[in-house]
Amino acid sequence: MSEHHPEPKPYALPDNFPVTWDDPADSHLPLDQDRQHAPMPITPLSGWLAQHYWGKGASAGLAAAGQPIMMHVRRVNTYYYMGVTPSVPMEQMQEAGQKAEAILKSQLPIIAERWNNEALPEIRGYHDKWNAFDLRTASDPELLAHLDWTLETFARLWDIHMRTLVPALVGPSMLQDLYTDLIEDADPMDAYKLAQGFDNSSLRAGEDLWKLSQTVKDSSEIKAVLKNTPTNVVMTALEGSDDGKKLIAGINAYAQAWGRRSDTVIEIGDPSWVEDPTIVIENLKTYLQSDSPDPREQWNEVVAERERFVADVQAQIAGYPEPVKQQFNMMVGAGQAGHWIQEDHNWWIDQQGNHQVRQVFLEFGDRLYRTGAIEDRNDVFMLLGDEIIDSANAGFSGDFKAAIIKRRTEMDKWAKIPAAAHVGTDYGSPPDNPVTRALGRLFGWGPPREEAPSGTIAGSPGSSGKVTGTARIIVKLTDAGRLSKGEILVTPTTSPPWTPLFATAGGIVTDTGGALSHCAIVAREYKIPAVVGATGATYAIKDGDQIEVDGDAGTVRIL
Repeated sequence: MSEHHPEPKPYALPDNFPVTWDDPADSHLPLDQDRQHAPMPITPLSGWLAQHYWGKGASAGLAAAGQPIMMHVRRVNTYYYMGVTPSVPMEQMQEAGQKAEAILKSQLPIIAERWNNEALPEIRGYHDKWNAFDLRTASDPELLAHLDWTLETFARLWDIHMRTLVPALVGPSMLQDLYTDLIEDADPMDAYKLAQGFDNSSLRAGEDLWKLSQTVKDSSEIKAVLKNTPTNVVMTALEGSDDGKKLIAGINAYAQAWGRRSDTVIEIGDPSWVEDPTIVIENLKTYLQSDSPDPREQWNEVVAERERFVADVQAQIAGYPEPVKQQFNMMVGAGQAGHWIQEDHNWWIDQQGNHQVRQVFLEFGDRLYRTGAIEDRNDVFMLLGDEIIDSANAGFSGDFKAAIIKRRTEMDKWAKIPAAAHVGTDYGSPPDNPVTRALGRLFGWGPPREEAPSGTIAGSPGSSGKVTGTARIIVKLTDAGRLSKGEILVTPTTSPPWTPLFATAGGIVTDTGGALSHCAIVAREYKIPAVVGATGATYAIKDGDQIEVDGDAGTVRIL
């Protein structure tokens, strides 16, 4: 137990956020509202899937990575909460922690090898099987059997996710610790320069979208259509010209290549880009309204900076004992692999995995709609998995319409009430070890910050530099077209699908995250200032405010 809280105690909750547990036995769990992955309320099916399969797979992966902890996910007042508890008795935790650290250190030198040779081939095989299954022609029993396989495979993906991500996340974190130990008066943020500039799926997706925008950058007609036409009818408007038809083909090709994703990694109720190209079109608008530079040229500059910095640090430690230099070189490799794997695993597991599961449940939605059990195929996401399976086993019978209205009303209600940061039971601060330090740098955990001066919001340094500009509040990627060149993106969180916006933004501020969050990593790749973990920024800053972002100090000042 924590020295601060020798006895567990319930978290204090705001008066407007009372919690009624679906299962009272859950009240002992220490749960944090994971605004970094799901800032808005999530649908019942997304919560059911995360609790029963995400959590199952994640706990298996943590065990495989040698970590004596389990993951728990609950949907509380329609919000997404996540927590960690020990998987061994407390009296065994010290010994288990020592074993976990030894296992973890043995995995660091082979992070990339295990991802490329073990994890990725297995994941590709699952996607091939999903893509080969004909959902529409499957009989009801065949569809149910495919759902069983889908759910177990989804859990397996999160098993792979955690056994991969633990060392991939700890690698860059331990590299920072080692760098600050070896280099006198080191700026901790400089350590991340050692790992920047490696190709990954997020950067390639952003680059491909930029290339698509360049195919029509000289067409005033197409620019006018994109600028003056509501996004939901752009595709129809483009059909009126040959250039427009070429762009339609390009949008469709891009969606087929990179569209098995939405703008979140938890909510499966959101359409994937391949289903609805709205987000692709919104991003095209941002690229075409200004002369966005070639992201590959900028990336080459980041690579060159990394190579110079690695050589400089190696020169500074040239006089150190050989084992120290070997350890540094190993940790540089682990940190570098960790950075690109953090982006690539998200593409293959978080994004495409959600897309595949969504497609399966949409087929159930179609069949429930045809029997009159629901009013729209997308209403299936307002049901629980058990309800869907029981109905399918009974010939897709039932009437869920009243329950769906009630649940949607509940989501609307809680969306207007900020979620409590913690619910359940407070066991105090977690122990200090490589994993908790890495998680702290991912989620932005840390000691309470000093109260900032009026008009200033304190966060954490995410990417170096200082910029002043117009704040643009964007919560959903469907509003991406509102971001103009050089404006400062202010948002609760970002995930890899948001990467194209980094080529347009002059700076970024997020409510959540730390120096190892997606936002911070990608901002450094694009060399734009970023402040992460600026709690409440999206509430305190108004759309259109002039703000100053100091990515070195980790502060945001409203001018």
